[in-house]
Parts: sequence; structure tokens; C-alpha cells
Amino acid sequence: MNSKLLNETIKNRRATPPRFLAKKEVPKETIQQLLENANWAPNHKKTEPWRFKVYTGETKQKLANKIYSFLIEKIKSGETINPQKAEKFKTNLERVPVAIAIILQRDLAERIPEWEEIAAVSMAVQNMWLTATEMGLGAFWATQQFMPLLHEILELKHGQKALGFFYIGEIALDYPSPGRGNITDKVQWIE
Repeated sequence: MNSKLLNETIKNRRATPPRFLAKKEVPKETIQQLLENANWAPNHKKTEPWRFKVYTGETKQKLANKIYSFLIEKIKSGETINPQKAEKFKTNLERVPVAIAIILQRDLAERIPEWEEIAAVSMAVQNMWLTATEMGLGAFWATQQFMPLLHEILELKHGQKALGFFYIGEIALDYPSPGRGNITDKVQWIE
């Protein structure tokens, strides 16, 4: 890939809200390519701390219902969860064709700080996002405050932590770039 193309892909990457994604199925081969590229993210001590659970079709619908029912029960028992956010989460899961649970697998020996492994998972997600952009797909990383409560529903293992859901789909409606401020306002050259 030439640097001009890479620069354009980076600048064209968007957080495309689920309501702007088409319900059209995404081929399994496409999802597999996104995951393969995620697997090449840099990480310290070769911990490869990213894990993914891919939900499509009926399994995605079942997950949406299960999480929503669980969250409503938590609200009834006094948990401070915004009911509108629980409803929106369910609607978004139902709306998108692909939802990938983003999971941190902590190095059990804790050889490096957790933030480094979260950064590595974030870079894996960025690899997926840039790949999706290059393929003409939209993507969105949803990070709900209630993610820590979903440990059991997502069947996480020891040392794992859910970091949100990555939604993927064809773009139904273009979502414009919010732009960026000038880089010169964010850099100090020390020479």
C-alpha cells in the first residue's frame, strides 16, 4: 500500500453509528479478514491480549434479548443503569448485521501493566476499523458502562474483560467526518 492511500484510509475512517448501517449480511470471509488483520496489532511481550466473539443472525438477536432482560433485572434490583441506554443497546444489536464482542485477555502472569494490553486491544480494533474502511464498510465501537456486568452472559474466562462491541455493516447512509483540529495545536517540538 502506498503512503498516499494509507493516509486517505486513515482520514476516511469513521465511527458510523448503527442507525447508518444497512441490515444486509456481511460475508463470513470479510469478517474473517477483519479479524486476521486485528491479529497483527503490536503488543508487548507477545501477549496477544485480544479476543473476539462474533455474533450474527439469530445468535445476535438472542444475545440482544438476553442482555436486555438481564439489564432490566439489574435495574429493578437497584443497579444504576440508564434504562434508555439498555434499550438503545438492544436496538443497536438488533439493527447491525455483525456485532463483535471486544475482549481483553489479561496476561495471567501480569508481566506488563493492564493499560498496555488495553492499548494493544485498541490497536487490534483500529486494524479492523481501517480494514473495514478500505473495504467500504462502516464500523462503530460501542463501549457501554455496563460492560463489566456482562461477564457471565459473554461467558468470559479468568483474566478476561469485555471492552465493548464492534459493529460492522454496509453503509446505508453516509456519515460525515467531524474533522479534526489542527495538529500544530497539539504538538510541541523540543529541539
